[in-house]
Amino acid sequence: MTAAMDSPYARLAKGLQDSPLNVSPAEAHGLLCGLLCVGVQDAEVRWAREVFGTGAQSDPVADDEELGLEDLPPALRHLARETRAQFMGDDLALSLVLPEEEAPLRERAEGLYDWTRGLLLGLGLAGLKAEALSDQGRELLDDLLAITRLDLDSLALAHAGEKVGEGEGEGDMEDEEEESALMELREFLWVAVRLLHEETGRVGS
Repeated sequence: MTAAMDSPYARLAKGLQDSPLNVSPAEAHGLLCGLLCVGVQDAEVRWAREVFGTGAQSDPVADDEELGLEDLPPALRHLARETRAQFMGDDLALSLVLPEEEAPLRERAEGLYDWTRGLLLGLGLAGLKAEALSDQGRELLDDLLAITRLDLDSLALAHAGEKVGEGEGEGDMEDEEEESALMELREFLWVAVRLLHEETGRVGS
């Protein structure tokens, strides 16, 4: 087994194989963060029911109202508890679940896209209304929506085209710019969650 196949992200992907939503680990984590961000008390249970619907693993639950955190694969249970603990911390030391840094640019860009889409879904399920937010909060929501409209195909084609007919130095410079753009986007997501969390309420114990 390669390191990539046994990475934390890969283990989460394996745990999500039975999800009828076919979500990536990034999207699943974003969804959970959206619920926790707004202060949903039973966020983990609602997350489990949303992601797995009528059941988890190889033993589906007949009634999805009975599905709980303990029905999830171990990797997902750990993720849920760890994420709640991060939200309950004083400084919101949130770690976004995304593909490893060694993954191709396209895969990491898709991870950020998926995480953002999941976050917005979680915020919606939690009942967050844009009109109830401050001007800053509404602007953050608009920016998050803009991320989900990014053309990932264009990004991949541009990245591939940069490698054709360019000098080595030029290619390296473009790579650095793209890496910087992804890092800035990742930092923006963290800041957006923190500000929305501060505005909409703390998660209870």
